[in-house]
Amino acid sequence: MIGPPPPTTPRPPLVLVGGTGRSGTHVIANLLDQHPRFASVPLEARFHAKPRGFPDLLADRVTQREFVRKLKRYWWRRVPAGEPLPSVLPGLPMGRSILGLHRIVPRERFERSVASFEDRFEREREAACRQLFFDLLWPLAEERERDGLVEMTTDNVMQAGTLGRLFPEAKFVLTVRDGRDTGASKVSRRQRSHHPTDALEGIGWWLARMQRVEAGLREVDSERVIVIGLDSFVSEDREAVYERLRRFLYIKDRPAIRRFFDEEMSPEHANRHRWREGLSQSERGEVNRRYSEALDRLEAEGSECAPILRRTFERDG
Repeated sequence: MIGPPPPTTPRPPLVLVGGTGRSGTHVIANLLDQHPRFASVPLEARFHAKPRGFPDLLADRVTQREFVRKLKRYWWRRVPAGEPLPSVLPGLPMGRSILGLHRIVPRERFERSVASFEDRFEREREAACRQLFFDLLWPLAEERERDGLVEMTTDNVMQAGTLGRLFPEAKFVLTVRDGRDTGASKVSRRQRSHHPTDALEGIGWWLARMQRVEAGLREVDSERVIVIGLDSFVSEDREAVYERLRRFLYIKDRPAIRRFFDEEMSPEHANRHRWREGLSQSERGEVNRRYSEALDRLEAEGSECAPILRRTFERDG
């Protein structure tokens, strides 16, 4: 069985980064990838955390056959949502627009890993899921001689109950971002008909995702999770937040990760306040009112993330 070494120190061999989507999961994973301890999976693996993945499989919301079918089709090779199919046909089978595990897992290893999973699942359901995850992804760390792996599927924290049980050695990094900017970013990258079409709808989309994040947080020991406010990285708190993240993961400051932090996570790269673009003064006021109401609701529900988000809102307006 492929898998990480047993955790003989507090240093986690697996870090699962999650958020609402459009909240900075990729930049945090890329930051950690600069450290000599970690190799980051360069795309969202998805099969362990998204709908019809491990959580639905283990809860009997999908069958083993349905899970394997999606694994072999959609998660192996997929057209990005909203991408017109004719635009990617010239690139088949390995065009740039085609995403999925085929980009990082050799076909032979994929087929062997899936066969092993199918053979084992009915006898040892959780052990089979765990083995499949490491069979497919852990070689990315081994190839770079790293002793830790970072995976950045956005739903990781939403599914922390299941994933925390499957991977007791894992720690979770939750990235949160101003809901106005998160929603606006989703609008600009709208891929499906149910995605938001304007700034106000974007806040509603963000709030629903945050409530799922909070539900996931309640399912895992708080000592295994750190909440990182992406906006804090471009404020006066940036060094303190950077230090908190390193201490949480037991990693020292090294030249490559420091350089990435200084150059790629600077205020110039933050793309903050994008939600204001194209809005009149009155429209901005309505967005602020709606966002404040969303924060009120999270606070009333006992949100762990609300204090960070409220401080950003009050500081920036």
